[in-house]
Amino acid sequence: MPSGFGRANLAGMNDPRAVFGFPNVWDETFRAYEPRFRAIDKLQALSSELVSATNDHKQKLVNILNVLTQISTRSMTDIVILIGNKRDASAMKIARSMFEVDIIAGYLEKNPQEVDAYSEFSLVQTWRYMENSERHSPGGIPPEFKKQAEAEYNRVKARFTDAKGRIWNTFSGKSIRAMAKELVRLDHYETAYSAASDLHHMSFVGIIGHELDWSREALDVAHGSLLQTVASLYNVSLPAGFHEKLTVAITEFNSVRKQS
Repeated sequence: MPSGFGRANLAGMNDPRAVFGFPNVWDETFRAYEPRFRAIDKLQALSSELVSATNDHKQKLVNILNVLTQISTRSMTDIVILIGNKRDASAMKIARSMFEVDIIAGYLEKNPQEVDAYSEFSLVQTWRYMENSERHSPGGIPPEFKKQAEAEYNRVKARFTDAKGRIWNTFSGKSIRAMAKELVRLDHYETAYSAASDLHHMSFVGIIGHELDWSREALDVAHGSLLQTVASLYNVSLPAGFHEKLTVAITEFNSVRKQS
């Protein structure tokens, strides 16, 4: 859903109200990035409209990109809230995950034959989680559930096994970087994913990074990632009436990016 940008009027309230954030910085942040916030709000509205238009689609690829678009749209709201409260490093961490959603959506758009691999890799992950759980807490998983999960894993594992007999770590056997390279997005990867990784993994660079202002980068990465994800959903579904709206969203993105 769109974020909304109504300004809070806390003065004169008769009853105490809980405030989750820092109202004293809201207007300042809104003024600093108003064109970007308004463009994002419109993009989220477009995203929600496109999701509704493709909810009942029969094609598996469209259904998966529909869900990825919903997740990215909700993450965009999280970023707006964080930026609005000057929690920009945390916003950048979420922007990094939105970039990953964008790359997966774009990769599946270009490689629709891998959509079954994307969903079936969950069976490999489930078996791995189960093995780890059994290792640390033996007997904690019901035998019938374990037997079923093992059977499903054995059914699909050949699909995800390399020439040396090793099981892949991703559904495609490729890292996010490799997929980004295929999509000609390595320039975005270095900022959106590689640099932001330090904020997650807390190298010494990550500690320093938490002292920097990531507001512009987070908004730019998140805005661009949501736009790309929406475009991927449109490209695999082509519902009527959305081409012009998407063109307007792309134009607005390019315009506010030059301003910020």
